[in-house]
Amino acid sequence: MPITRPVRTIRLLSALALGVLMTASAFAQGADQADLPVTRVVLFTNGVGYFEHEGTVTGDQVLSLEVPRSEMDDMLQSLVLQDFGGGAIKPVRYTARDPLERVLDGYRVDVSQNLTLEGVLAQARGEVVELVGGRTVKGTVVGTERVQAPEQAQRTFVTLATSSGVARVALDEFDEVRFEDEALKAQLDAALTALSTYAGEETATVSLSFEGAGERRVRIAYLREMPVWKSTYRLVLGDDGKATLQGWAIVDNPTNTRLDGVQMSFVAGQPISFITDLYEPIYLARPRVRTELAAGIAPGADSGVFMANEMADVSAARMYAMPAPAAAAAPQLAGAGVEAMATGTRGGATFSYDVSQPVTVGAYESAMVPIVLTDVSAEQLSIYSEATLAGNPLRAVRLTNDTGLHLAAGTVTLYDAGGFAGTAQMADVIPGDSRILSYAVDLELALDVERGQGQEQVTAIRLVNGMFESTVRTRSTTKVTIATRTDDARFLVVELPRMPGFDVASPRPAPLVTDTSYRFGVAINGGTSPDLPTQLSCDDASAACQLEVVFERTDLRRMGVSGTSPDTLLYYLQNAELSDGDRAKLQQLSDLKGQYATLQREGESLAARAAEIDNEQSRVRQNMAQLDRNSTLYRRYVDDLTAQEDELAASSERRAEVRAELAAMQERIDALIGSLGQ
Repeated sequence: MPITRPVRTIRLLSALALGVLMTASAFAQGADQADLPVTRVVLFTNGVGYFEHEGTVTGDQVLSLEVPRSEMDDMLQSLVLQDFGGGAIKPVRYTARDPLERVLDGYRVDVSQNLTLEGVLAQARGEVVELVGGRTVKGTVVGTERVQAPEQAQRTFVTLATSSGVARVALDEFDEVRFEDEALKAQLDAALTALSTYAGEETATVSLSFEGAGERRVRIAYLREMPVWKSTYRLVLGDDGKATLQGWAIVDNPTNTRLDGVQMSFVAGQPISFITDLYEPIYLARPRVRTELAAGIAPGADSGVFMANEMADVSAARMYAMPAPAAAAAPQLAGAGVEAMATGTRGGATFSYDVSQPVTVGAYESAMVPIVLTDVSAEQLSIYSEATLAGNPLRAVRLTNDTGLHLAAGTVTLYDAGGFAGTAQMADVIPGDSRILSYAVDLELALDVERGQGQEQVTAIRLVNGMFESTVRTRSTTKVTIATRTDDARFLVVELPRMPGFDVASPRPAPLVTDTSYRFGVAINGGTSPDLPTQLSCDDASAACQLEVVFERTDLRRMGVSGTSPDTLLYYLQNAELSDGDRAKLQQLSDLKGQYATLQREGESLAARAAEIDNEQSRVRQNMAQLDRNSTLYRRYVDDLTAQEDELAASSERRAEVRAELAAMQERIDALIGSLGQ
């Protein structure tokens, strides 16, 4: 029969208190602190940390963990248990708890909100209460109401059904309310007790059962919420395109727990991490269905939804600093007593800096751990971005990560031969990639940008399935004027924003392309770059030179032949790529459309004249109604009306002819259009 070992408890510090690391001092309730201490901590840049406890158990043993309830979801979705001595790990048990809302929902009096005496009585309608104060009134609660009298404070009244009738009493006259129903009073007490219990329960108990024979090594591992570890670098520039890079990892421990001799790793990368509701029971809100409607209803299976997780590209923000008035010489980083304490290891989508020596961080302390010390390629240049600074470029270095390490995002303080040069901010740089780090304003170069309006030009036209396809080229020119105030060799990178749909037509070679801009290289006073293309050379410091960039976009536009005007048809006849047959048909179509337009104008003119005559006749008839039929003016009006009627008759006949001719001509036009391209 196996010997039952006593239960031991491991307490995890509160999530609100623990900033970075959990140590052996977190164990309590009589457990041997040397058995399962925290032996390893891995910190990530996504707000979580990985913890390992390792030690020995003997025989059958249960370890009890006191876990902050806020950390239970992370614990349940990441817990790993290992028994290295052939033992068995039984199911993990932990304290369950319904959501507070569901617990309180079982009580008649809702205490989830801040209740007043009025609120309690409003929920006790139908109950017998006794109001005690200067007098005592007993009755059944009918309801409550608030009354605002003129120039008086608002008062609350309670309506009670008493033995003598219905009474309306002011609540502020009483100090105490007594319930006759003891069960209702007990429910109110129980609801308030549940509310107090939930507020006081900060931890849940997790029981881990290890079963086996003899002494065995076991491990407990899990993820939990952690402060993000930070990186910061020192970069000392050289004159040979190389620089010395020193990197530090910053960890924070704002707790009263001391960390002693823990193996630590810092992981660069962006592993996805999220919290799932695993701790509290989840209840599905089901619809209540009438019995006669329940038969034959089957819920469909949810096919699932893929949520788009758009990871925003982190571009390097710039900070500018002028050299200090009394600059010190560039510091020597290598061989000066600071050595990198970490080795780099690639693991899947992340890169880990594993610290080779145990790390100790005191309570309420933070620490800087050196993790990088190496040479790196760093080409000095200037970079101009109008969105960052309109008049001047920035001094910068193009850092190429040839270290084999993943350089985590962080601040970079740069030093040159004169001492402090400036501060930059660097995004993550994977091995083989490069970043431009801007650190100071370059006052020796001045730039001005002038943008021209886009101009369109039709470059090709062809006829396809009764449609004209036009190839339209739009060109826009940007001129960047560069003035130099130095004789030193300098390589300048000019950034111009990318315009949707446009490509660079000139200059050549093609520029480098980023997510948001094009980068053009300008050699100032013979400056060169081994890796960046050069589009312009400026060798005369006394004169400004100009970088002219032509952006070009090509669009394909379609237009139906039927809606094309005769003038447009004539343009297409002169410029489109057409077969002889289509050209002849198109010429005929152009002629027909011209004739059609002439007929349309004639018909419109006839209609306008008919309307004019109609208006004139109305005026004349009004005048005739006032005249003697034997008068000279009356007979003259009759002659005018007769002539107008003859004109209207001829116009009506001609208009009918025009409509018939237009219909026939439209049939010929439609037939011609239908035959184009065949």
